[in-house]
Amino acid sequence: MDKKIILGYTRRLLAIIPSIFFCALGVALLVSPEWGSDPLTTFEIGLSNVVQLGTAALVFEGIVFFVFLIIRRDLVHLGTLAWCFLIGPFENVWLDFLAPILPPVDAMSFGLKVGCIIAGSLIIILTLAYYIPIGLGYQSSDIFAFAMADLLHKSYGIGLSVSYCILFALGVFMGASWGIGTLIAVFVYGPVIDRLLPYFKPYTYKIAGMTDEKDD
Repeated sequence: MDKKIILGYTRRLLAIIPSIFFCALGVALLVSPEWGSDPLTTFEIGLSNVVQLGTAALVFEGIVFFVFLIIRRDLVHLGTLAWCFLIGPFENVWLDFLAPILPPVDAMSFGLKVGCIIAGSLIIILTLAYYIPIGLGYQSSDIFAFAMADLLHKSYGIGLSVSYCILFALGVFMGASWGIGTLIAVFVYGPVIDRLLPYFKPYTYKIAGMTDEKDD
């Protein structure tokens, strides 16, 4: 492979990794008040009855990677690997970091719970709007979102909302709790990210060293 292409892939991958780290913080904040989480995490919580949340996320993300590597190769790349194997451990790191800082959930004030939901949602939305234009593979919920968007001939945001509804239903079926945080994710994340993507794209391209005609 040409050295220039390898360097291009490397820079794009390095541009993705910080978004995974901060998205994990958003997830950790969102789940802390126990008022629900994003639907992907709700689904993974349903899987986490015997293992820590981050470990469940790691296993699920790995399965999604290998399945879509076969059925939708265009949505899977180096960035998918990074999300698969880093989001879970990063979530564990942030949960352990926040544990001595945030009070127990039954001692949290109403304002602190609302603040965690808002801060967590903002961080998740901003990190997704930042990394998606890089186009070097996507995390599980975004793979589902793009696949659903293609199926419905709609935007990424609509695909995300539909995918979130499905993951939410499956998570609740497996016994995961849900709340206002989950509903915000289902109905707000997709439309807001759709609006933000055109604004983030030029800055994301600059950071990742890309042009409008990026190499896949």
